[in-house]
Amino acid sequence: MIQKACLGIQRIKVFLQEVITSTGKSCHIQTLKGIFKRHRLVWKRYRKSLKPERDEVLFEFFKSELSYLEQQAKQGIIDLIFMDESGFNLNPNVPYGWQPIGQQILLPAKRSSTNWTVLGTLNIHSQSFYGYMMPEACTAKTVVEVLSNLSERINKKTIVILDNAPVHKAKIVKEKLVEWRKKGLYLQFIPAYSPELNKIEILWRQMKYYWLEPNDYQSQNTLYQKIIEILQNYGSKYSISFS
Repeated sequence: MIQKACLGIQRIKVFLQEVITSTGKSCHIQTLKGIFKRHRLVWKRYRKSLKPERDEVLFEFFKSELSYLEQQAKQGIIDLIFMDESGFNLNPNVPYGWQPIGQQILLPAKRSSTNWTVLGTLNIHSQSFYGYMMPEACTAKTVVEVLSNLSERINKKTIVILDNAPVHKAKIVKEKLVEWRKKGLYLQFIPAYSPELNKIEILWRQMKYYWLEPNDYQSQNTLYQKIIEILQNYGSKYSISFS
């Protein structure tokens, strides 16, 4: 019965009435909350996930392969790059924050006419990040340009980890694979529904939930300027420990 309460606090009064009806005994809502706590139940946000959709065997196999690649990168044998794109607009990703008692910080609620997209390549061992910002959705042409530029900068075998987005597997991308391999650049796609295997996702979350502040969402210009500032200062002012 306790597990049934995990449907959420919105239903706690309904659940309380069911307890009273089934037991014939009265119960205060605070007593019920105390019972939840004793059973190690906490009130927190539900998260949407595609985890049930993925192939767990394939996920675990790639996870071990990725661990091996990371060891090679630490030893300097290869360079390991995580690549992905993320969108930013004037709808803040800041649901919670410390606020003065009796006051409430109001975030702008605007429809964004421009959705900035950042296509990034991240080397977690050298803490180097290259971000390409555009006022539109990422295209396969942009992916080709970024990977081609990367292939000209590498000095050792380089493996790029990325997901299965259509722009990553477009025809014009596949047509460049042989050319890139000759230069030492290889693409490795993670299994479907496994975003946590692409560590650049950690950087996107850090940007959206911590580095971007409420005032940065005042206008398209303020948002643009802050994103540029983060991209230019990653590895110094802004950094993440992936260990």
